[in-house]
Amino acid sequence: MQTNTTFAVIFYTRKSRSNAEQLNIFARITVNQKRSEISLKRCTLLREWDSNKNRARGSSYKTKGIKLKSCV
Repeated sequence: MQTNTTFAVIFYTRKSRSNAEQLNIFARITVNQKRSEISLKRCTLLREWDSNKNRARGSSYKTKGIKLKSCV
């Protein structure tokens, strides 16, 4: 018997409550139409986020360092 399963991961941002120019990064994981959302505890500046591609724009050390830097 063949079963169909689905899996998807998307990244999105929400505006920070404490800093208007900062975005908090979240991930949504979907498996078989069941969603789970988690905070990655990472931030980026509003001007550094590409909303069309859902990722940080540029190739600077700071942009690549999002995975190293946490929100404060």
